[in-house]
Amino acid sequence: MHTSISFALLSLFSLATSQVHEPTELRLMHRVVHPDLPVTPWAELGIVTVPSFESISPTGSHASISLAESLRDDLAEFAEAVNPNMQGAMYHVAIELPELEGSVSSTKACLLPSSTDANIVIHFSAKGEPYAIDYAVSPVPRDGICPATSTGSYPAHTNTSVVLKSPRMAPLPELRIPPPLTPEGEPVVPIPEKSFVQKYWIYMVVVLGALLISGPADDSPSGDKGGK
Repeated sequence: MHTSISFALLSLFSLATSQVHEPTELRLMHRVVHPDLPVTPWAELGIVTVPSFESISPTGSHASISLAESLRDDLAEFAEAVNPNMQGAMYHVAIELPELEGSVSSTKACLLPSSTDANIVIHFSAKGEPYAIDYAVSPVPRDGICPATSTGSYPAHTNTSVVLKSPRMAPLPELRIPPPLTPEGEPVVPIPEKSFVQKYWIYMVVVLGALLISGPADDSPSGDKGGK
């Protein structure tokens, strides 16, 4: 009886462990909005294949994305609903979560027609749950001003890179050694360091005494041999 229970628990643990380490799929959504126009409904942008959380690096791990088959049709509908060159038009990319809409990344819609690449960064919590997304396109003018273009369509970025980031570990605090205390509980005052004279005065006295005892050196006699 105990053997069967242990085997069942081990099977459940192995199943749960395998599910944690197996790759999962994360669905991304997108839409366009304008303050003066009706909000377009969310459409599927693509599905990101997420590896095991243990393999995601804080500095970033690359992942693959499969763009939705209906992407070009959805982008055409976006262009009919909101022209990207309209002042105030925004392009949204979000993570689809089970219970809430998820984090949304907003980009100026006017930057998309002249862009060629898209970059997506997905942030994960310490529990391995996605909670934030960053979406950017390139090239983008340095001043961020929308470039002048007559193109009124949203491009389907087939060259889209995805990077996954896990949380960074906070640096450990540096603990200082507490100062020594006297029996009364007061900090011990360090003894001031002696000066050069205080350290070597005895040697200076010995040298000075030796010089005084020896006295001045005797001058060699100079006989006046020429006067004899």
